[in-house]
Order: sequence, then structure tokens, then C-alpha cells
Amino acid sequence: MYAFLQPVSNVLASLLTLLFQFAHDWGAAIILLTLLVRGFLFPLSLRTARQQLRQSQIQPELKLLREKYKNDQAEMMQATMALYQRAGVKPLSMFATAIVQMPIFMAMYGMFLSHGTAMSSAFIPWVVTFAQNDSLHVLPALAAGLTFFTSMIPLTGDMITQAPIGQRVFTSLLMVAIFMFILWKAPVALGLYWTTGSLFGLLERGFYRTSWGRKLLLHGAPPIAEQSPQ
Repeated sequence: MYAFLQPVSNVLASLLTLLFQFAHDWGAAIILLTLLVRGFLFPLSLRTARQQLRQSQIQPELKLLREKYKNDQAEMMQATMALYQRAGVKPLSMFATAIVQMPIFMAMYGMFLSHGTAMSSAFIPWVVTFAQNDSLHVLPALAAGLTFFTSMIPLTGDMITQAPIGQRVFTSLLMVAIFMFILWKAPVALGLYWTTGSLFGLLERGFYRTSWGRKLLLHGAPPIAEQSPQ
């Protein structure tokens, strides 16, 4: 594990130990730790979801711009950036959650490799310690399935037709393949962490499709987002 991640790993290990003292099961402690991490990252997740929604809502205008300036790339780029600014779209900010999650994920990987031999749980009885990989591959498959299912659910009903179904399926399957490759031989505890996080993400996506979630997504949005079809 990279040295610069050691402080993150130490903080996570301390939190996990405290949660174990409360739950008396390492599996339950990992689930609670995952919920704490995802709760901490919720503001970033909400920001990403807002950006995805705004990006989706300006697609008709983007299409018109492409047709209007199809022979003038410089003008099209200038008009596109102006539309992004007016709609509050910041394309790079949509990757903020993933960027922040990566060092946490890597620190978790290192922590379970070094400390997982002293951990076990009734939640995963088919392994002796959490440093082992999932010999039955239950958690990697479950995590991948939840990730795929979540990615196929649009934030709102009006986003369903924004992207071709084939493109969405291909992108989702590519993500699933990456996760399966990483988790297949990783410590089983990492699979439990990712599975819990994926379930949290699925519930989060369901919340965004409620009336309260929709209002939260649109809160503070520029007029272009507020006037989008409901």
C-alpha cells in the first residue's frame, strides 16, 4: 500500500475497531463503517447527481447547437461552454465522488490485507478470516450485480430516453467487469464493503426518484433546470 494512504488506513482501522466494540462482529462493523463513509460522502454524491441531472436536461439544447454550428467547431465550443455556465454544468465535478472514493477504497484494501487475518464474521461463514478472498465469489458477484442494476436506473423518469439503452448497458457492463476483476481475488472484507456501498447507492438512487429527492436535486439549480419537464 502506498505510504501516503497510511494515515487514511489508520483512521479507518480505528473507526472499525470502535464499531467492532459496539457491534461485536467484524462483518457488522464493516457494514456500519461503510454507512459512515457513504454518509460522509453524501454531499459529494448529491452534487454529482445534480450535475448528471443538469447535463441530461440540456441535451436538447446541445443537440440544437451541434446542428447549428456543425461547420464551425470553435463557435460550437464557445456556445456549448456558455450553455454549461448558464445551466450550472461543470463536467469535471461529476467525477468528484469517484476521485474521493478511490483513496478510501485503496486504504481499505491495504487495511484488510494487513489486519484482516484477525477478523471473521458470522455474516460470511464460508471464509476463516477477512484477509482471504471470497472462494465462492458470492460478494463480488452481488456487488457487481447491484452496481449494474443501480447504474441502469435513471435519476428521474425523464432521463430514461436521454441515452440509448445499448450505450447504457455497455457502459454498465464495463463497470461491472472492472469491479469483478478487482474484487475476485481481493480480501473478502473488501467485497462486503463494496456490496454494502452498492446497496446504499441503490437506495440513494431510489430516494432521488421520490418527490423529496427530486426537490433536493433541483434545490439551488439555475432556471434551466427548474423549468425542465417533470
